[in-house]
Amino acid sequence: MAKYVDSQRDIEALFASSTWTSLNISAYPVNYQIPSTDTEFVKVEYLPLKTDQSYSRSGISGFVIVQIYVPADQGSKRLMEIADSLDTLLENKTLTNGTKTAASRLNIMGPDSDNPSLFRGDYEVDFKFFN
Repeated sequence: MAKYVDSQRDIEALFASSTWTSLNISAYPVNYQIPSTDTEFVKVEYLPLKTDQSYSRSGISGFVIVQIYVPADQGSKRLMEIADSLDTLLENKTLTNGTKTAASRLNIMGPDSDNPSLFRGDYEVDFKFFN
C-alpha cells in the first residue's frame, strides 16, 4: 500500500506525457529553483490532505495546485490557454494507478511577488485515491 507515492506518481507522470511535453512548457516541482531564463513555466504542488476510510478501503484525498507563470506583459489570455491545456491533462480523469481527479478551478494571482516580470495563476484540481 503506497497510497502517497502512487497518487503522486500519477500526477507527476502527466507532465512527462507527450500531451504535456508537446506544449513546450517546462514543469517543475514546487520546491525547485527555476532557471532565471524561463519566462513561461508551471510549478506542480501535490497536496495529500486527508486520509479516507470507506467500505474496507483506505485512501487519501487532497488537491494539486499547478502554479502557472507567463510573461507579465501578455495579460491573462496565455494563462487561460495553459489552464485549458491543464484541463485536458488533469480534469475529471482516472489515472494509471487509480487516482481520480475532479473539476478544476483557476485563481488569477496577478504579478508574481518574487519576479514582477511574471504573471501568475493557480490552477487547482481535487483528487482521491483508494487502494
